[in-house]
Amino acid sequence: MMLRDRLLLFALMSGSATTALTLVVLIPVLPLLAAHFGDGGPALSQAVMTAPALGLIAGGFLSAAAIRLVGTWRLLIMGLALYGLTGSAGLWSDGATLMLGARFLLGIAASFIGIASTALIAALYPPEPRARLIGIKGALGSIGGIAGILIGGELGMLGGWRLPFAIYLIGWLLLAMALAGRRPVVVPPATAARAAGQGLMALWPFYVAIVGFGIVLMMTNTQLSFLLGEIGISAPSRVARVAVLAPVGAAIGGFSYGAVRRRLSSRSCFALVFGLWTVGLATLGFSQGVAIASLGCVIAGLAAGLFLPHMITTLTSVAAPEVRDRAIAMFYSAIFLGDFLNPLVIEPISEVLGRHGAFRAVATVTAVSMLAVLIRRRPAQAKA
Repeated sequence: MMLRDRLLLFALMSGSATTALTLVVLIPVLPLLAAHFGDGGPALSQAVMTAPALGLIAGGFLSAAAIRLVGTWRLLIMGLALYGLTGSAGLWSDGATLMLGARFLLGIAASFIGIASTALIAALYPPEPRARLIGIKGALGSIGGIAGILIGGELGMLGGWRLPFAIYLIGWLLLAMALAGRRPVVVPPATAARAAGQGLMALWPFYVAIVGFGIVLMMTNTQLSFLLGEIGISAPSRVARVAVLAPVGAAIGGFSYGAVRRRLSSRSCFALVFGLWTVGLATLGFSQGVAIASLGCVIAGLAAGLFLPHMITTLTSVAAPEVRDRAIAMFYSAIFLGDFLNPLVIEPISEVLGRHGAFRAVATVTAVSMLAVLIRRRPAQAKA
């Protein structure tokens, strides 16, 4: 592989890591951010974390339209340029409104990068290497999330709440690599809008499922600290040591996805994912100590690491080629909408059943999903 090809591939494979960094870099310095902005600090610090999530949702819908106008390659370049600009806003901006706007645009930029990089991988590689690369891309996203938290904390110690924003300048580094790399040659999508619309509409059951499992996906992110609090684990350092095991498991799942997919049919992969989720979430739901909770995090993370690349691989195989890039864009909106809905759905359940009960309830849903996959009549066609 030539150097220019390697530069392009590196830029594409970093797409999931940029999304992860969007959500985690500022976590260690939120108290410093709150203190800097005085009385409005706590509310602002929460908004600083929420704004990119909303941008990620909006970015999926915008990408579906932008791909038709400018193409996938230009969308990637736009996303990387915008990522470096808006992500680093905290280095030079001191206005709350401007910062929130920049954080929202950062989410849109990350969505552009993630969607364009995935769509280009899907277009440039045949099914088997595509599955392996998408799995590795997801694993790198998990590693990026872990590294983002750790590096963000160290930079916060060195330079206060502003310095971690410098991490987002990586967008311009990736932009330079993408421009220096070999420009991909992709046959543009068909312009028959009617046919494309019908193709996307036919996928709506898939997107409904993605929203639902997006809620499941976020259990170890948004609900874990509350569950640990119920068993007396409240110190941030202890919570972090348990929580970090979920992305570790996700990285393992992502790296192993290519090998798993070669050995299992698509249906068996879904059964494996739902089975692992059931075991992991149920383990957390019955945990009363650090060791069992840690085990549950690893297993649930492993399921998540397999789930995302398998859903993307399945989508790229069933979507018509002329709508594949827009189908991927809608996938990102659906998964992040599920992420956003997690607290709204789980909090009422937790008020009735407790946090442990909520984890057990979600484990029941994944168990039913696993059984539905297993008992569903095997389709006549060969392995997907």
